[in-house]
Amino acid sequence: MNIEVKVTAGAKSNSFKLENGAYSIRIMAKAIDGKANKAIIDFLAYELNLKKRDVEILKGEKSSKKLISINIDEKNLQKYFNK
Repeated sequence: MNIEVKVTAGAKSNSFKLENGAYSIRIMAKAIDGKANKAIIDFLAYELNLKKRDVEILKGEKSSKKLISINIDEKNLQKYFNK
């Protein structure tokens, strides 16, 4: 599934939230030389118990608004937020 995400780089801690129907990611890595993008992929793969190849940034590599492809169905993604 593809999701639109608002990313904040350089945060104090990593988090993945769904608020008011919008996804947001706070990532500790700085947005320098693609480090934040790599950290987003690593973080989402870890949090959602997926392989890194199952998470891909489709659009917005140089933007705070990104389109991310995650190899997970919506039901299992919702389980993450309902824990």
